Amino acid sequence: MSSTTTFEKHLLENEIVSLSSLEAISPDSRKHSKDLIEILLKDELSGPFELFSSIASFCELPFVELKDVDISEDLVAEVPARFVSHYQFIPLEMTDGGLRIALSNPLDSNLLDEIALVIGKRVDPAVATPEDIQKAIKKLYGLGADTVEKIISEAEKDATELSLESDVATDLADESIDASIIKFVNELLMEAIKAEGTDIHIEPFEDELRVRYRIDGVMHGVPIPATIRGFQAAIASRVKVMANLNIAEKRLPQDGKIQASFGGNKYDLRVSVLPTPYGETLNLRILTRSSVFHTLGDLGFMKNDLEQINRFIERPHGIILVTGPTGSGKSTTLYASLNKLNKMDRKTITIEDPIEYQMKGITQMQVMPQIGFDFSTGLRSMLRHDPDIMMVGEIRDYETAEMAIRASLTGHLVFSTLHTNDAPGTVTRLIDMGVEPFLIASTMIASVAQRLVRQVCESCAQSVTPAPEILRELRLSPEEISEANFREGTGCENCRNTGYRGRIAICEIMPFHQEIKELTVGAATSIAIKTKARELGMRTLRDSGWVRVKSGETTLDEVLRVTADSDTVYEE
Repeated sequence: MSSTTTFEKHLLENEIVSLSSLEAISPDSRKHSKDLIEILLKDELSGPFELFSSIASFCELPFVELKDVDISEDLVAEVPARFVSHYQFIPLEMTDGGLRIALSNPLDSNLLDEIALVIGKRVDPAVATPEDIQKAIKKLYGLGADTVEKIISEAEKDATELSLESDVATDLADESIDASIIKFVNELLMEAIKAEGTDIHIEPFEDELRVRYRIDGVMHGVPIPATIRGFQAAIASRVKVMANLNIAEKRLPQDGKIQASFGGNKYDLRVSVLPTPYGETLNLRILTRSSVFHTLGDLGFMKNDLEQINRFIERPHGIILVTGPTGSGKSTTLYASLNKLNKMDRKTITIEDPIEYQMKGITQMQVMPQIGFDFSTGLRSMLRHDPDIMMVGEIRDYETAEMAIRASLTGHLVFSTLHTNDAPGTVTRLIDMGVEPFLIASTMIASVAQRLVRQVCESCAQSVTPAPEILRELRLSPEEISEANFREGTGCENCRNTGYRGRIAICEIMPFHQEIKELTVGAATSIAIKTKARELGMRTLRDSGWVRVKSGETTLDEVLRVTADSDTVYEE
């Protein structure tokens, strides 16, 4: 009986796979253990943990979960990245005259012989899942470590052959180096998309090149080889080529866009390049291009907030402003509102910087300041096209604000964003721009301040008791504390050991009731307007956050972090 047949019998006896599933696999594929394992995983006929622990049992080898193994830096430095990446194994520890490694297919004796040959040591195998091995390679060696080693080896080879004293690693004229840089940049992009990141930051410093992803609004470091610092200029040039920017210009900021596809989805990557003393720093904002848009209900607004917003956007004319810092979900809320209003009997035009999502049935324009096409210019042209609904990406100056207000006075429903800390602050901000208070009172429907808070990871959530000092800061009553379901995430692979996964919105909605309009006409302070709005039932950002905490969706620490510029939940 062949080893493969014996392995199949082992799988059946341990109920790893059913006989009918095994018989459905072609005999040719079953002849080779590698093909059989790949089919079982691809067709989800067996779970990875069960399958590979069963392989370990069959081979009488230990099965290891690499996240629980401490591997020394000296050992990592001794085994080159190009070997572990090519043969897909992880060095675990030195043994007496040999090296213990973790790999996913110990049934392949030729593979074990090749690994022993290239590292020059006897190999003592253990078994781990392919996914664990991939994660460990990136964690221990850094993203694209094998690519960086190839770049360095090619550069050293060329330097020897040509007797060059300069750093040839930054010269993109060498096709092998160029191809490796392309591969490295592509890996950065793919890993960021897989991690559900919103931004990629590539930042050169005097002695290192730092790469970070922004995930759920928080920056996370990306492990990369230290030797990549010498190729920063080549990486910057590659990104600039992809974004159709001037690679020769290194003294001025530049902005561009990359269109990419991955996993069946299309993405727009907004690229921004800034000059620094140590090279060009890059930021790539990742935006999904999709014909499927979120509805307001999908965004996680609480029931009464959602009811208010739905009432506001059905008004025939007026202005609705969404406020908050960059990355607080303002644009997503506006797009969801437009998506709800996108009907055959209404004409909708937007002017944006940039157009983040293409929406079928809506006329969208991109501002181009370099040729004089800004928000105010676009607004004037929009009015000549008889729109019912208008969206202005951002109100930045008096001219844009005045045009938007006058458009709402002539029977248009206008959406826009504004940078303020809270909803009442929109009044003082517009007045500060030079807009007449009576115009604000006449046109404003509502102001919505929005933030995104991270959700507790459901995979590792557990009940906790908050620190007494936090409860004192929020001045919560014993009854309110007893009703709350306080939860925190302990950290796991699903949440990158942060305890959080995903984000939800908290918001502060201020309708312009008659009393608010009267205070606006009188140019009242933001504090006075906020006090009156709360008397009329407005829930502040922290109030909204506290509701999320009570339901166990987020934590007190997260709400305090995001609403640091807001008031406390209850006044003294």
